[in-house]
Amino acid sequence: MAYSLSPAPSAVERQPKAHVRPFITNIFGRLNDFSNRFARLLAVREERRMLLKMTDAQLSDIGITRAQAEEEYRQSFKLR
Repeated sequence: MAYSLSPAPSAVERQPKAHVRPFITNIFGRLNDFSNRFARLLAVREERRMLLKMTDAQLSDIGITRAQAEEEYRQSFKLR
């Protein structure tokens, strides 16, 4: 009986199939895009919330009125 030095068939690492790699890359790319868009949405929402916390003097320093700040804040929650 001859023994070989090669690993057992179950221990051999299998390479992913060629058609699976682009699919997985595409899925991770879409998840990354979604994550980036969601993070941007949260950042814009926080900026709009900070506008409401500003005093009228601070708002006039940046050139907007209280009504404009409130309108900008309402854009965070567009209802159809």
